[in-house]
Amino acid sequence: MNEIVSRMISSQALLFLYMVVGFIANRIRMIRDDNREVLVRLLMDIAMPMMVLNAFNKPTDADELRASLLVIAMSALGCVVTGLIGRWLWRREPENRQKVLRYASMFSNAGNAGLPVVNLVFGPSGVFLASMYLLPPRILQWTVGLGLFIKPQKGSWVKNVLLNPMVIVVYIGAFIMATGMLIPGVFGTAIARLGDMTAPLSMILIGAAMGSMSPRVLVDPDVLKITFLRLIAFPLLMALIMRAFGIEATALHICTILLAMPVASNTAAIAERYGGDYRFASACVSVSTLLSVVTVPVITWIMTLM
Repeated sequence: MNEIVSRMISSQALLFLYMVVGFIANRIRMIRDDNREVLVRLLMDIAMPMMVLNAFNKPTDADELRASLLVIAMSALGCVVTGLIGRWLWRREPENRQKVLRYASMFSNAGNAGLPVVNLVFGPSGVFLASMYLLPPRILQWTVGLGLFIKPQKGSWVKNVLLNPMVIVVYIGAFIMATGMLIPGVFGTAIARLGDMTAPLSMILIGAAMGSMSPRVLVDPDVLKITFLRLIAFPLLMALIMRAFGIEATALHICTILLAMPVASNTAAIAERYGGDYRFASACVSVSTLLSVVTVPVITWIMTLM
């Protein structure tokens, strides 16, 4: 158990170190407000779509798909429950901040931060279930989640949401799962490697945003509230709901651990790209990632006792 906790802390600390790199890059004027756009576009239009496409580009059989249906259902339920709570909690906030808080309420950093933790605790079978858990958030992030930032009445909504690069790769991924036609060889490898840029690049951009923000933002009451909800309240609430429904222990543990991850790292990039408060979003991601070094091992340990 001590080794598992140590490795979990290391995986969370790695994300924080990426932020430190971005912070330094901002301080030495390598990443500035006038050149961030290129990096944001690289992240949003290449790295993130390739990460999602790579997640679909894996063989699955009928038995594995049936076993994963419960986890998929619980994942979707988690998004709905936390999304509704967020909609009620943040309804009085200014619009730019409300978009960020509602998105952060719905989505955790389950992919970049959560998969390594699940692998350490549950092994390959847990990784497969965790990959299935990621499907509803990945679809909802780029439909419902993106819709929080782009108003339906705008004429470009269909183009920006339904034809967004992230949503297009979800269509492709659904086709791959339905047909079993995987992207082969060097093409699949290239997709995987491009997707690997997502975690470092997104956290570097968040760190760079921290370099230009006031320290007061990091202790903003709303930042602390969403951090508490994301890391502690939401996972424990969903654990109680799943336990009340008699959900099998392994599925319950995996879903709870993934819900306990920090605010999704793409929150800041989406806010910056589509008109939200990206500095506030960066603070939410930064503070929750830092504190998750402590809270994720604790939540994981609690789950192993249930």
